[in-house]
Amino acid sequence: MKYLTIEGLPDLPFDVAESLNQLRINLGFSGENIRTIMVTSSMPNEGKSFITMNLWKMMASVGNRVLLVDCDLRNSVLVSDYNMRSEENMVGIVHYLAAKNGLNDVIYETNIPNGYIIPVTTNVTDPTILLESKRFQHMVDECKREFDYILLDTPPLGSVADSLTVAGYADGSLLVIRSGDVPRKLVANSVQLLRRTEVPLLGVVLNRVSTTRKGYNYYYRYNFSRYGYGYGYGYGYGRPKKKKS
Repeated sequence: MKYLTIEGLPDLPFDVAESLNQLRINLGFSGENIRTIMVTSSMPNEGKSFITMNLWKMMASVGNRVLLVDCDLRNSVLVSDYNMRSEENMVGIVHYLAAKNGLNDVIYETNIPNGYIIPVTTNVTDPTILLESKRFQHMVDECKREFDYILLDTPPLGSVADSLTVAGYADGSLLVIRSGDVPRKLVANSVQLLRRTEVPLLGVVLNRVSTTRKGYNYYYRYNFSRYGYGYGYGYGYGRPKKKKS
């Protein structure tokens, strides 16, 4: 198996790490059959990949063999943002789905003990055919035999339909919401889209929360009173938006 070094994972503040640990524990209560989990958001820059990467690390740290699959085939930034390096020529999920490489060629062991990853090393303009291929289903089936959990990091629901395609391979989904930044109607639309896939929505992750802001109470009422999903997490941390020049 190939080896990949991830140099860009930050050390988390205590409260952030504790919130992610609670998320990990609650996901464990979802049931033994919930092993392949899709993580998505409504818009870009909500911290979806940050949550996925650090949840993956947290799950691996307690002894689970966890595979992170980057499913943003159009515009992935994980390799660059988290400074992923390999001494070998890096190939990823696109190469496997296009039948250019075998599955073992694209699964990388990492410097995170028990943490494995299938990266995106080549972006494609229209990945629909690749995501709907039998090779994707075969990948998930084979990896379920080797790993305790699989995390699928997918594009935002409001941008492209890729996440809805990937949802068909998952046992459950998580919706990441950036506090105070996403309109209520857009969140409701994302929830409805996920419901149509008939894949259980395991919960929502409320990211970059300031508990002193009115927006916190707004999202709290929205997430728990209207839909009643079991979790809501305030992280106060995430990938900041890039300022326009």
